[in-house]
Amino acid sequence: MRKRREFVEGAFYHVTSRTNDKIRVFENSLGRKIMLMILQDAKYKFHFDLANFCIMPTHIHLLIRPAHGTNVSLIMHWVKTHSAKRWNSLHGSTDHMWGNRYFAGIVNGQQGFDAIMDYIDQNAVKAGLVEKPEDWQASGAFCRDRNIIGMVDFPQAVDGVCYGVPPGVSKLVPPEQLDHILKYPVAYADALERLSGIVPGIPKNVATDTTKQPIYLRYFSRTADYRIHAYDGQDLLFGKVRFNAYPAEVEYQNFSLSRLKSIPFMQLDFSWVPDT
Repeated sequence: MRKRREFVEGAFYHVTSRTNDKIRVFENSLGRKIMLMILQDAKYKFHFDLANFCIMPTHIHLLIRPAHGTNVSLIMHWVKTHSAKRWNSLHGSTDHMWGNRYFAGIVNGQQGFDAIMDYIDQNAVKAGLVEKPEDWQASGAFCRDRNIIGMVDFPQAVDGVCYGVPPGVSKLVPPEQLDHILKYPVAYADALERLSGIVPGIPKNVATDTTKQPIYLRYFSRTADYRIHAYDGQDLLFGKVRFNAYPAEVEYQNFSLSRLKSIPFMQLDFSWVPDT
């Protein structure tokens, strides 16, 4: 029989868990995004402090302090169960995503805390995935470097502006989609950064021959697809719309941004790369 785990209330724990047979579940951005969202949901549910974390292709590292009334076992059981359910749902499988056991070691003193912080930060660097810890998006180092709040809690960033959705980008995102992004800022950080670089370069006016103009933004709903060539920076967009019921018919027109965002189930496509 396995020895029952004993936990000390108020202590930090270095927790690691590997995938089943070291399958590279988190090698791509989709796998890491799923895990980031699960960790964020776990924080809302269990209210634990997350000092640091790193999501590697085959395992995760967490530096956590459970809140009163919870413990590492409760948290990890929830995290592993729900991440596996979400992964299997997306891939139509019933596979075991995680190995059976996780490691949880208590952190002793400030020196031990600092050592574990650095160890977790250096994981992606030592694996050759990035040159600097803060370049690995699925990590606490990334959050601290960009002052992304809501994910890591200690040490808490106090300098600089809280990283959220850049104003020029948030204005373009439909409300329900924006609420979702604000709940999971780390999962969308790369896309937000890319869009913040694209938006200032969108022309305010488009030449007559629209077929030769780049498409900078794409919106889509259940009924239509909107591809944007120009944006005046306020409320006027120009582009083409293709309705799903009549895919052969394309119409170029001006759009009111506020009206476009109010269409039910409208989404801004974060994966769209502007034509060049």
